[in-house]
Amino acid sequence: MKKIFIPTPLDTEIVLPKETTHHVLHVFRHNINKPIMVTGSDQRCGLYTIVEEVQGEARAELIEFIEINPASYRIVLVQSLLKGDKLEWVLQKATELNVDTIYLVATANNVVKYDRKKLEAKYSRWEKIMLEAAQQCGRTQLPTLVIDETLPSVLAIEKKALQLVAYENECGYSIKQALQNNKNIQDVLICIGPEGGFQENEINDIIKSGGQSVTLGTTILRAETAAITALAMMQYELEL
Repeated sequence: MKKIFIPTPLDTEIVLPKETTHHVLHVFRHNINKPIMVTGSDQRCGLYTIVEEVQGEARAELIEFIEINPASYRIVLVQSLLKGDKLEWVLQKATELNVDTIYLVATANNVVKYDRKKLEAKYSRWEKIMLEAAQQCGRTQLPTLVIDETLPSVLAIEKKALQLVAYENECGYSIKQALQNNKNIQDVLICIGPEGGFQENEINDIIKSGGQSVTLGTTILRAETAAITALAMMQYELEL
């Protein structure tokens, strides 16, 4: 079943934006006799039938609202800023791996530097990448993207989470062990460094705030590979 997101609350009748209408009816070639699943800005989800297309916008009528059972856990990715194509790849794949929240933070060894204006200009593109990934993989909820917090503030905001940091000098403690030792935890956070890695003082600050360093294996991974590897490990341990 085709799943889409719209930027307005759900109602008994909704209008799909032109871009979404074009994607559903003319790119995906959705059969209007089949229902579609829609998630609105109010986080509700419903089954709809497309009734007609008027001036590029589809009008759809409600079949029924669908109750969404929340996951028993929440995964948070704290990703140091990466070069454009690498970061976009991480956002796309993290969405497919069911991450709940992504914080993009500036750290000492960032290769790329974004000022506030550039970050805001990139934000809509990053959100679109995550939206398209969520629709492609059939998610019913969009992940949250946060770009205006520092690493220390994120750790404070997510203080109830099990906080982990991928560190190439950690030899013995794995994500599997961390999750097995904290079976009742509901929120799991993983910090991934930039292309140049975290500085030692940043690792120490994360550990001082209650975090634990974990290994992702015997090889040193690229930053974008590390992010997806860590999320896949978490998904396996928590779901499979």
